[in-house]
Amino acid sequence: MSVPFFKKNHILKYFHSGAAEYDSTEEIRKTYLVNAFNLIAFLFVFPFGLNALYHSSYMLAFALLSISLILTINYFFLKFSHKKEIASFVISTLFFILFCYLIYTGGVDNTGPLWVYTLPMIIMFLLGFRQGILYMALFFIVIIFILFGLDIPLYPDAFKLRIVLALLLVTFLASVYEYLREKTFERMNTLSKKLEEASHQDHLTQVYNRRGIHKELENACTYYKTDNKNFSLIICDIDYFKKINDNYGHIAGDEVLKKVASEIKSIIRKDDVVARWGGEEFLVLLPNASMSAAYEVGEKIRKSIENTLFTYDDHTIAMTVSIGIAEKNNELPISHIISQADAHMYAAKKEGRNTVYPRPKGTL
Repeated sequence: MSVPFFKKNHILKYFHSGAAEYDSTEEIRKTYLVNAFNLIAFLFVFPFGLNALYHSSYMLAFALLSISLILTINYFFLKFSHKKEIASFVISTLFFILFCYLIYTGGVDNTGPLWVYTLPMIIMFLLGFRQGILYMALFFIVIIFILFGLDIPLYPDAFKLRIVLALLLVTFLASVYEYLREKTFERMNTLSKKLEEASHQDHLTQVYNRRGIHKELENACTYYKTDNKNFSLIICDIDYFKKINDNYGHIAGDEVLKKVASEIKSIIRKDDVVARWGGEEFLVLLPNASMSAAYEVGEKIRKSIENTLFTYDDHTIAMTVSIGIAEKNNELPISHIISQADAHMYAAKKEGRNTVYPRPKGTL
């Protein structure tokens, strides 16, 4: 049982060789393709090179064995550099040269042109639609010159024309496939990003949800720990929100939540992040902000909400908020700073609501 696993494990390692940890799915796919074509090309070219050498076709043998060597070097280049574009270009160019050579010389018993129909798939898979089209256009120019410009006596004119027309058809089919594949991948990638954004966003208020802000908090902890800087948090809770729902209905409550979120977004800085933390609670992340700076922002939010009169169904609804603030330092976990800001918010409630806690010393 261990032998098949060993072989399978090493095959997977071979195809994954050269893929960086941060690569996307598409980049990993390209790595697999480059390694696959590297291996296939080597297994295809190297035996033919030995066979040509055995039959004293020294020019063909030299060409095929040279390509085998370059393919081997290309594999190790990709493995250590992770430069898939260069490795893809190398393989594509080798096949380009090889097939031009086979058409020019005829290969074995003039069967060389039969191999050329694999080139469009190889080029499209390795280089993509746009670069593949350009590469194939250049190949058509070269082989048309070889077939008709040099007037090679190996093939009759009708056969030359059919080589070009058949290759044109295969190129068209390969390009259509690659174009549709790329467009499908782009649409799926766009959809995936939208779904990820949606999973991090509160659908009602259009700000981050709890899941989204946790990711931002983790990033902030990592960044500011490295930079040896602090950040502050604000937790903002709408006062008597249950009464708004009871007196005016849940639709009115939803509109109040959207209005509060909009007011907070209009006050905070570009780099600050706001999220709906709970039912009627909002959390604001203030990067590179001290406790006093957080208090100033909290006061701006409190006054703005206090001075905002919201009208719903001919009813004017006044709103206030209670705000707790806390500052993060490198010695305490993020859970502690959140708990501290939450405790300060409840302290603001106990002080009579519509206030920011704690107030700086000397502030009435």
